Amino acid sequence: MKKVYVLLLSVALIGLSFMAFNNAEKQASATIKQRHLQRMDAFIGSLQHFRDVLQKADTNSGEYLQQQFLLVRKSFKAWEYLGEYLDAQFVKDNVNGAPLPKLERNTFGIVVMQPRGMQQIDDMLFGGTLAENKTELLEHTDKLLNALRDYKNLPNTIYDRIVFEAARTELIRIHTLGLTGFDVPGSGNSIQDAITVLQTIEQDLLLYKPLFEKTDKANTQIFYTKLASSIQYLQQHNDFNTLDRLHFLTDYLNPMFDKLLLLHKASGVEMLHETTQAFLLPPYNHQADNLFANDFLNPFKYIGLPQELYTAELVELGKTLFYDPVLSSKNNRSCASCHNPSLAFTDGKEKSTALDFDGTVERNAPTLINCVYSERFFHDMRTEVLEAQIEHVLTNRKEFDTDMLAIIDKLKESKEYVAMFEKGLKDYKGEKISGQGITFALSAYVTSLRGFNSSFDKYVRGETKSVSADVRRGYNLFMGKAVCGTCHFAPVFNGTVPPRYEESESEVLGVPASPYVKQPVIDPDLGRAKGMLKDNVYFYEYSFKTPTVRNIALTSPYMHNGSYKTLEDVMDFYNKGGGDGIGIKLEHQTLPFDSLSLNKQEIKDIIAFMQALTDTTNMTKMPVRLPKFEKHSALNNRKVGGDY
Repeated sequence: MKKVYVLLLSVALIGLSFMAFNNAEKQASATIKQRHLQRMDAFIGSLQHFRDVLQKADTNSGEYLQQQFLLVRKSFKAWEYLGEYLDAQFVKDNVNGAPLPKLERNTFGIVVMQPRGMQQIDDMLFGGTLAENKTELLEHTDKLLNALRDYKNLPNTIYDRIVFEAARTELIRIHTLGLTGFDVPGSGNSIQDAITVLQTIEQDLLLYKPLFEKTDKANTQIFYTKLASSIQYLQQHNDFNTLDRLHFLTDYLNPMFDKLLLLHKASGVEMLHETTQAFLLPPYNHQADNLFANDFLNPFKYIGLPQELYTAELVELGKTLFYDPVLSSKNNRSCASCHNPSLAFTDGKEKSTALDFDGTVERNAPTLINCVYSERFFHDMRTEVLEAQIEHVLTNRKEFDTDMLAIIDKLKESKEYVAMFEKGLKDYKGEKISGQGITFALSAYVTSLRGFNSSFDKYVRGETKSVSADVRRGYNLFMGKAVCGTCHFAPVFNGTVPPRYEESESEVLGVPASPYVKQPVIDPDLGRAKGMLKDNVYFYEYSFKTPTVRNIALTSPYMHNGSYKTLEDVMDFYNKGGGDGIGIKLEHQTLPFDSLSLNKQEIKDIIAFMQALTDTTNMTKMPVRLPKFEKHSALNNRKVGGDY
């Protein structure tokens, strides 16, 4: 009987502890919700004060106005980590979007949204004179105030899960957008911004410290120590050009990112995947433990292939199709003809050779490695899923010059292919050898060409102990002074925008038809403006998708037209200010017009960093043979990878 009483008492104590834990959680989230509302009031109040000062300002008030706006930025950054998480689209459209025109996404017609919000004000206030910009500054400030006041009246619920996930998402934003200077185009206030954000996160998460200590005392100690020391590190190293971002990433951000995940799991608080349907989850994997983890992004968020159909057998089928010239009209060229695995799936040519050697195709062949991590495909971004890209290649007169029906008829005449489709698509309910089946197989193979296993990735993840000094300097320049990281976003280093990685960007660089002439002229290819009909607007003329710089050591020549032969030439182009720096004037160039002022050693260091991103691990092996065709013996002599 005594044992029974002891058991009941133990159960009761556990129950009381659980209730106390839950009550403490509720108190913490309620307190944070109240703080969030107060922070929004402070943001609105500081913006109103800035507006009042701006209204009375004369041409000599520029410096004082800038100081007042930095106070607005501080109040914004204190609100940001929860504000962004709760409604990222509102923040992007009204509060902190890039200072560039964009298209309204959810309309049938072409609706241009002019830039507005904090970045636009920052750019105008620090990039021009008050005499030039006062009227427009007042207009932008009023729009922002009105948007915030309207938004303030909308209800928001803040749970503990949201606090933890918002904090981890903000760590991504700090590294990829904050410390790169992305959202301070004029003031360069990024380090102070990061300090403010981290101080706010620390203030809120301290409410959970007693609860975390009950479930994981060791990691609680590590996390809160790292959080406090990360703030101290930025306060002590507050120069934008000299900040060691790689050290900050490996010694502070990544450990905090990892430990907060562990604390969240140990706490018993539900996680995003437990409360959200899978199709609504963002591409960013909220269970990844490192900003450069192999599973940091979910590739199935960018393709039409259902994840449950992705198997080794389907990848093998797609690989066979990729190297089989039977897909082309004359059975002599394959996908590998333009995407050579030894060149990171490019072909080393300015523009790929056309079918029958009839000139070239229109553009340079991009790498396929990690290409899956994109919202849009092709240089001109004309398709929204990888599967749609495939049919464009099949029907293009200069590429495969065929159609899906002809390919289906061919493949059905090979018993080996029939068996491979049955095996690779065994759980697919539709016709196996079909347009859908073929695109699924090719998509599966291209999706398999991914990974973050370069020497640089392994260092960031702590799998190796050191990285060379030039790579370290190069990374810090890439993510700082050289502003490469404001377009080529970590960790893929392409144009897919953090922290949710749902949208891919293009840029107007002013790329010349040839840079090796006395007076370069713009390449006549209009790019994105001639891709999708909806993108046919002036600011997308000469705009091209931002590619990854991973494996760039293997993928020369460069740019959409292959006009630049070496990385040194590319860096010289950027260093001069893009097209504007070589005499090509485009009003809507998105690359900064002014020189980056990089010296020769700095350019070498940036190239060394990019070369350290080389990784083709387990991606380059070609099939030994191709499936036979019983009734077409001539086809059985076709070459793996095609004749040219």
